[in-house]
Amino acid sequence: MKTPVAYLRKSRVIDERVGVSWEVQESKVRELAAQHDDNGERLLILNDWNISGRKGAAGRPGYKRLIDMIEADEVAAIYSYNLARLSRSVQDLRALMKLADEHGVPVRLVADHVDTSTATGRMLLTMLAAVDEMTADLASEHARDAVAVRRARGDRIGHPFYGEREGEDTAAVVTAYSEAGSIMGAARLLNARKVPTRMGDPWSITSVRAILIRLGAMPHRSRPGAKARAPFALYGLLRCHCGHVLTGSRYRNGSDPEYTTYKCHLSRTVPGHGPGSVPEKRILPWVRDEVSRLRVPDAVTMAADNAAVRAALAGRAERAHELYIAGAISRERHTAEVTAVTAELDRLGDAESVVAVPAIDWTWPAERINAVLLALFVSVQFDAQMRPFRAEWLVPEWRAPDGAVNVTGGRDPGDRP
Repeated sequence: MKTPVAYLRKSRVIDERVGVSWEVQESKVRELAAQHDDNGERLLILNDWNISGRKGAAGRPGYKRLIDMIEADEVAAIYSYNLARLSRSVQDLRALMKLADEHGVPVRLVADHVDTSTATGRMLLTMLAAVDEMTADLASEHARDAVAVRRARGDRIGHPFYGEREGEDTAAVVTAYSEAGSIMGAARLLNARKVPTRMGDPWSITSVRAILIRLGAMPHRSRPGAKARAPFALYGLLRCHCGHVLTGSRYRNGSDPEYTTYKCHLSRTVPGHGPGSVPEKRILPWVRDEVSRLRVPDAVTMAADNAAVRAALAGRAERAHELYIAGAISRERHTAEVTAVTAELDRLGDAESVVAVPAIDWTWPAERINAVLLALFVSVQFDAQMRPFRAEWLVPEWRAPDGAVNVTGGRDPGDRP
């Protein structure tokens, strides 16, 4: 028997004041499914949380499962909040619609009032996809034109190098390197002498090296090829008390081939920093206890996505590009206008989804554990003694209060207990 499937997606978490609750968004999809006798236990909800709609099936597990189910003739109908939830890629949308049409699967959207089981619905879907594609093409064209105009005027493209703004002293960097005889020593001297960085952060080995290479004070040595992602369970999550993200290193400690340590490299260059490393085995019990507090999200935020508003914003951005190219407005005014439009489009377009966080099997490979943890946490904060004391959740409401039991048991938060 074929299964009706609802697909819901969200690129990132936003302020709940600008959206509606997760329950309201899900109820709209279920309400639409109920009109076709597809609600209740028969309706399977697939979702991708904190994942961009521009990613293809390989980057969206829920979307990949939807495609696989359609190809296996297991889907009776597809329900979603709007077209943007299915994909931000016109090419992917066309492929999905072609596949759904080949297998006789209707696509029904709440906000866009689309039902491809009817001729009108298929026509409307084609028009919406064409408008999205035109908007994307116009944005690309105007971006290229704006860059061409800036280059013709002699404007700088990109951020200025360190030393090109007032108060930035490259001579101090070179002097510190000459005196210390090493990049690490130079970073220590610069921090001890309170030489300011551009962003106000402490000097690091990376920032000192980049300036020295650009000034020709040291040779540029690079290893070919892109650096592979480090296979650590807590990769990208641990934040030192100084604000620096800890990086993992794996060692062979006697007979233990899995000995992993996380280090703050600023501890080697910032005076008075304190301890700079901590073993993974010391952190994991605390992280596992924090994960056990996951509960069904009851206030995941979403905002309504309105096609007319998106079209108006696209027109607003287009007018700003035209006025800038014609010289009617300044570069600062143009940048401010485009930034405001982009922020509004993000708010409108990336506001609805339901999260699916699977239970963690701590015997999984480190990369798989890390993927789930990144869907739960923004970061894990450490104190000055390198002890974890607070986890910043993507959505604070997902965390059960202290002393409360884990009401999900690690299930998909879309499943009601």
